[in-house]
Amino acid sequence: MQKILEVGARRASFAFKIILKNDLLVLAAIVLITRLAFVALFGSTLSLSTSGYDDYARHLMAGQGYTRFADLHPDSDLPPLYSFVLVAIYSVFGRSAIAVALVQIVFEIGTVLLITLIGRSLGGRRVGFLAGLLTALYPYQLFQNLTVNDTAIFMLLLTAAIYFAYRGSKSARNQWLYFALCGALLGGAALTKTLVLLILPMLALIWWRQTTLRTTLYRSALLIGAFGLVLAPWLIRNWQLHGTFVLISTNGGSNFYQANNRCSIPYMEAGWDVQWSDAGGCLQAVPAGLTDTQADRWQQQQGIDFLAAHSELWARLLVDKFVVLWSPDITPRGLPPTLGLAAGDPVAQYSTPTFEIARKVHLIYFTPLLILASIGGVLAVLRKRPIAPLLTVLIAITVTYLVFHPSTRYRAPADPFVFVLAAYALVSLWAMLTRSVAHSTQ
Repeated sequence: MQKILEVGARRASFAFKIILKNDLLVLAAIVLITRLAFVALFGSTLSLSTSGYDDYARHLMAGQGYTRFADLHPDSDLPPLYSFVLVAIYSVFGRSAIAVALVQIVFEIGTVLLITLIGRSLGGRRVGFLAGLLTALYPYQLFQNLTVNDTAIFMLLLTAAIYFAYRGSKSARNQWLYFALCGALLGGAALTKTLVLLILPMLALIWWRQTTLRTTLYRSALLIGAFGLVLAPWLIRNWQLHGTFVLISTNGGSNFYQANNRCSIPYMEAGWDVQWSDAGGCLQAVPAGLTDTQADRWQQQQGIDFLAAHSELWARLLVDKFVVLWSPDITPRGLPPTLGLAAGDPVAQYSTPTFEIARKVHLIYFTPLLILASIGGVLAVLRKRPIAPLLTVLIAITVTYLVFHPSTRYRAPADPFVFVLAAYALVSLWAMLTRSVAHSTQ
């Protein structure tokens, strides 16, 4: 019996070495197979109406400009990049939610492979493979990253930017190219979610601690220069359209107001998304006659006025936002009775039996990995492993959604970086265990 176990262990070890040697190919295959299986089984749940980006894409293809509204007035209500991605997909494959899902599978493969490479930078090939595997098998991404929203492309751009930040810091050659690519990719990501702006100063601080001031200024100039070049056309367009500075979009005020009003705390504690607070009569109507930018500033001011008048709620509000953001349970957990969904609204999926099963699977999957990530972060800090670029993502997303309104979907781009830390913990704890067993048998 012992010989059989020894032979089995050797064969398993040999097979694992083969997998590690071809880890990128294996992981790409896993992503492809699992995502195609999801499309085959649940493709009917995919919808083009899960966001306003389809409206932008349709109007762009019809030559009506960048607008999502029925009167076709040009706007900057949502960041632009994903709408143009949809235009490219529709132009080649036709306007179909399945076509979008299939293209976003390619984005998913890129994200998983980049996470694998980042994991290698932190703890070697085993950590990289395990981080990639945890990301590839993450149940939430099966649903989220194949739907018509900007999460998949944002995750790809963000992960690629962090990869080049690692690559530039470790390489003596072509550093200028890696840091410029990092800035350009963050610029593209900012055209999807503005929160990446917070990553720029954090990267500069990391470099300042690791290198000289001169090197920090050189890297930062490359980073910010490339970032600015990517954003410049959209900034110019917004200035010409609105006659004032609009960084990316004009939905910041509405998002801030939704996150900071009299219903924010009860909605979050009930498990509802505060984006639905308008349906509950929680928000004042925007005064008529305001321009898009004026309406944006007006809504922002309403949120500020609420916070100024209710300083006693600040701590509770921050705690609730943090819990919602990092909860292992998928949020929102339910739908408010005042929502009044139209027939066929994709939001209704949150209350279906299938989604309830998915919610339990996510809870089982994510909870232990979040705990392991905390352990991995501590171990990495104690061992002085290079986790700082990775942490910029976790910090930027957390800070952003403590100000605005959180949900699992908004946290999702940080999850692969959580899995890198979890993989580091698993590999480290396994090594400790095997050393302990070997020592005890001597």
